[in-house]
Amino acid sequence: MKRVIFTIFTVLVFSAVSYSQDFHGGVLFGVSGTEISGDRLSGPNKAGLYLGGFVNRYFGEKSSLQMELDYIQKGSRKNPDSTSYDSYLLRLSYIEIPVHYRYDFIERASLEVGLSLGVLINSYEEVNTIDGQYGPDFEPFDLSFNFGLFYALTKKMKINVRYSNSILAVRPHSNGQTYKWNRGQYNEVLSFILFYQFN
Repeated sequence: MKRVIFTIFTVLVFSAVSYSQDFHGGVLFGVSGTEISGDRLSGPNKAGLYLGGFVNRYFGEKSSLQMELDYIQKGSRKNPDSTSYDSYLLRLSYIEIPVHYRYDFIERASLEVGLSLGVLINSYEEVNTIDGQYGPDFEPFDLSFNFGLFYALTKKMKINVRYSNSILAVRPHSNGQTYKWNRGQYNEVLSFILFYQFN
């Protein structure tokens, strides 16, 4: 399934770029502060990498669509402190495909909103430095709602602040309980990303 998603995305992106010169592409890199909602740890308390590429196209004077193919590290962390010697670490690595609508509300800044589909490629969990699985399996996909703000530093370089939250639970609660909209654990991410556009 993962290979099917990558193949479809690659075909769509390269077909679009070859079809029209109105498409622009580039690379992005940054850092993310993440937490897992529902694990009873306050956050964001874990840092991760955010890397990828993007294409976008304007369909109005101020409106554009942007699609990305990203690698992002998510998860949660608790370090020992003066009140507790307990530690916890959760690393989740995803390949994500965000699709966002962008609106340029002033000359150098724009807002973005959209969805992203993430494919889990790796997970690692440890409690008190002992690795293992300390809960149910993680879901293979993460569907998230995203919104953010771009600010243009130069004609080719923009900085972005983006907030993302899972729409569907990425893992059930360990006791299996649910309550209304709380169906389990959810990824929550605050990212700071630098975008560089080639053309």
